[in-house]
Amino acid sequence: MPVYPSQVMIEGQRYAFHRILKDDFFSRNLLYKNQANEGYVLKLSDFRFVLGWLFRPLTGWISRREYRIYQMVSDLPGIPALGPRYGKRGYFHRFIEGHTLHEIEKRIQDQFNVVVGDPLIAKYATSLAPDFFDQLRVIVQAVHRRRIFYADLNKRGNIICSTEGKPYLIDFQICLLIPVRQGWMGTLTEKIFQRLIREDLYHLYKHKHTFQPQMLSEKERHLAQRTDLNRAYRRYLWRPYIVVKRLIYPHGSNETIWYKWKKEKDQSPRMS
Repeated sequence: MPVYPSQVMIEGQRYAFHRILKDDFFSRNLLYKNQANEGYVLKLSDFRFVLGWLFRPLTGWISRREYRIYQMVSDLPGIPALGPRYGKRGYFHRFIEGHTLHEIEKRIQDQFNVVVGDPLIAKYATSLAPDFFDQLRVIVQAVHRRRIFYADLNKRGNIICSTEGKPYLIDFQICLLIPVRQGWMGTLTEKIFQRLIREDLYHLYKHKHTFQPQMLSEKERHLAQRTDLNRAYRRYLWRPYIVVKRLIYPHGSNETIWYKWKKEKDQSPRMS
């Protein structure tokens, strides 16, 4: 069944399908390249799970919402340049050559036989510059200044280390725009926003603790500790969600399944 185009036109240039970057339960990410080897990623929102087709009308709204948020941060360093919309539930952004932190972590684990949380993992993370997470913090704080809570920084697949060693942030699907309000509502909104910012920083420094624990300052080490809000989230939302998800997909998370599948094959139907 045809599900995506074999070629597209962007700004007068023809881009041909190159390969699948990621194909999980909530979206499909496809790489297109032109003759100059310049690339765009086509992100198609979808609910790709049992009976997910029932929610197909919702994917258009999700894609439009993500695109609007992306437009608000597309001029920031560390955010891939935004391209045009594609259909009702897709859009393009520039492709960044490099590897996600998830891929870097998996490579280190496979090559050196170390597990997540092992201090030795920092010894092998040679592809990350000493100031990599400092640069990433600048990007995240710039996003916060646009009144946006990123919300998905826990996923290492959303953080790219480019071939030049620079961090890039992708995937704005579940970001929250926090409006500026007046009066007591404004005071309450600001307190909530600051708590949410703290959650983004918690995940940022948790990643730094994994890859560069020897470079954490005392303040960063404190910020890498789980917050009360995060504990409540995991207890009342995350754990029930995981229980239900594993009943449907007993083999692991969407990222785990994707990377396992990716090692075995890289094929999917294409439009002619």
